[in-house]
Amino acid sequence: MKKQLLLSAFTLCIGSFSLQAQVAPVIYSQGHNKGLIGINFDAGGNLWVTENGTGNDDAQITIIDPAGNKTLFMSGLPSTYIQAAGEVVGAYRTYQRPDNKVLIVVGEGSNAKSETLLLVDKSAFTPGTPLTMANVEKTIEHGKFIHAQGFVQSNPFNVEWDADGNIYTADAGANSIVKWDKTTEQFSIVKTIDRFPNPLPFGPPMVDPVPTKVLRKPDGTFHVSQLTGFPFIQGAANVYNLDAAGNLSVFAAGFSCLTDMAFDPRDGNLCVMQFGVFGPVDSTLNFILGSAAVIKIMPDGSRDTIAQGIGGLAPSFTFDAAGNLYVADLVFGQILKYDLLSDAKETALVQTSVKAYPNPATDRVTIEYELTESAPVMLEIFDLNGRRVAGSDEGQKSPGAYAVRWNGTDASGRSIAPGMYVYRLTAGSALASGLIQMVR
Repeated sequence: MKKQLLLSAFTLCIGSFSLQAQVAPVIYSQGHNKGLIGINFDAGGNLWVTENGTGNDDAQITIIDPAGNKTLFMSGLPSTYIQAAGEVVGAYRTYQRPDNKVLIVVGEGSNAKSETLLLVDKSAFTPGTPLTMANVEKTIEHGKFIHAQGFVQSNPFNVEWDADGNIYTADAGANSIVKWDKTTEQFSIVKTIDRFPNPLPFGPPMVDPVPTKVLRKPDGTFHVSQLTGFPFIQGAANVYNLDAAGNLSVFAAGFSCLTDMAFDPRDGNLCVMQFGVFGPVDSTLNFILGSAAVIKIMPDGSRDTIAQGIGGLAPSFTFDAAGNLYVADLVFGQILKYDLLSDAKETALVQTSVKAYPNPATDRVTIEYELTESAPVMLEIFDLNGRRVAGSDEGQKSPGAYAVRWNGTDASGRSIAPGMYVYRLTAGSALASGLIQMVR
């Protein structure tokens, strides 16, 4: 992404995990630990997963079929670690195109194919033999155009198509929406979004708008979402209306750090992805673990949070053909599924029964939970750097109420330092997370 989507120091809001009004998530897929950044479905119901790598040109794309089987589609995509920003950039999104093609959006970086849009042919793929950069049949040189216009930075993050097949790219580095004409293969800048004054007493004098997504509306115009740059002011992100002539207006305001958008296939309303909320600069100086959410904007302007309880931070989401919601958790490398079609259905873990006490605690914490069906149970404790501190495999449990105790020690039996810790309780594919404060 752009400008410090840092993952080096997390904290957590206790209230972030209230699930009483929302559907509880289940783990659809996990083990995506190379920077889980983009997800979307193809017409066959396969989920395409893009990971932007570890900074060693190791970004990759995986296909998950409806039965949950994973197949590595492409490996060795551009991936660069930017030390000054403390983030990994590279392949961000994968889109299905006509004629059996796949388009891959590659953000900024040091690879020769960074800042480009890449096309590969799916017919060249044989399961068990992932495609590589040698299979790229067309490179759209987005970054070269941007730099030729005088922009120092280019970071294409998301794309969209108009009815004629022209590509519109949200460039989070150039703060611009860029059009690529399908017929002439020429670029043009549709709109550069202006920086705005920073009202806080710290940070740069002007804040970058950082557009992150272009989404075509039914009338042929577009929505544009924005992240905003450091200090990631809460409530400063907007959703805009944009037409092909570059006329920009605010559609909805007051969001924080948006990174994705989609229309709910069930009712057509716009949904936006809140990546996370940035914590206080004088203490947290990072995005708050667990503050990601998918928010629906209703026709009257009201808003409904349709997905929360995301343990980490979430850059993208998508809907399947039936209207169920899937969210990518970047921190824990998991894809969470929200069954929006049967929201009265309880998962194996009764979310409202999960309680951690005493909290704050001096040495021992009891975590209570209730199961509606038999499931294997695991408790894990993480520090605010996202590192696993301790874990307890509770084994297979029958339906009923239980309690598990953590004595405030790490995996080696040493007492942990005072501070804030995150617990994650997993029961089968269901999960719940929360905050524990240890004091000495």
